Amino acid sequence: MPVLGDIHLNAMKKFPLLIGLLVATLSPIPSASAQVKIKPATSTDAAYDQALLSAVGGMADAYLLQTQNTLETLARTADVQSAQWERMERLVKASVPSTLPQVLWFMLPDGTYYTSAEGLADQKLSDRAYFQKLVAGTAVSGDLVISKSTGKKSVIFAVPVKDGDRVVGGVGASIFVDDLSQLLNERLKLPAGSLFYALTADGVTAFHIDPKLDFVDPRKLNSPTLSEAVDTILSRSAGEITYEFNGSPRRVYFNTSALTGWRVAFGRVLPKANE
Repeated sequence: MPVLGDIHLNAMKKFPLLIGLLVATLSPIPSASAQVKIKPATSTDAAYDQALLSAVGGMADAYLLQTQNTLETLARTADVQSAQWERMERLVKASVPSTLPQVLWFMLPDGTYYTSAEGLADQKLSDRAYFQKLVAGTAVSGDLVISKSTGKKSVIFAVPVKDGDRVVGGVGASIFVDDLSQLLNERLKLPAGSLFYALTADGVTAFHIDPKLDFVDPRKLNSPTLSEAVDTILSRSAGEITYEFNGSPRRVYFNTSALTGWRVAFGRVLPKANE
């Protein structure tokens, strides 16, 4: 019997193989300019980059969805519904997805929590922004935090655990964002000069091809055209945008993740029009 966390591993292995098919089927998406002069993309380049955007977003969602499905399955088990860590500990530890570094945890209604890595934590989660939502019976997907137990930049997925209609706790995951960024880059084997990232509704970078830029608001990086581009990306569900950063023009295509609501972007660093 497979461990819960391995449900979608085979599906994720197929993403790079889909890129060629996507090139032939993608439709043009609206474009915008942040006042940067660059050569226009050919129709072939545009279709290929949109296919790579679909690959990046699809693979990221697949990894995250694997964790969400694992949590939902755990929340339905009698061991987790008992709200007793001693009963559920072995199951929770065995269910940590092997494809993406993360910690699973179980939280009691007072914020006390236990992790798959260390057991009882010495802090509580009651001061987290997602806490009230979770104890009220609502699932959490895509909150960004610095993990209390590991100190790592993490994206939170969590589902309430109920005994009948009563919420007895929550089971969640702290997924390490820097590892997600690195894994996407390694698995997709993107062309030189590629870039990808995802933005939350607040404009903070959820993941980036350069992990040093995870959890950074790009509008604070002293690039007026990048700041303008971010505002445009957040105001639309999909499109194309050009801007300049670190002295080089970039063209990116973006769309919206159905799982997290993040804007996911893929693009390239380009030569200037007169070069």
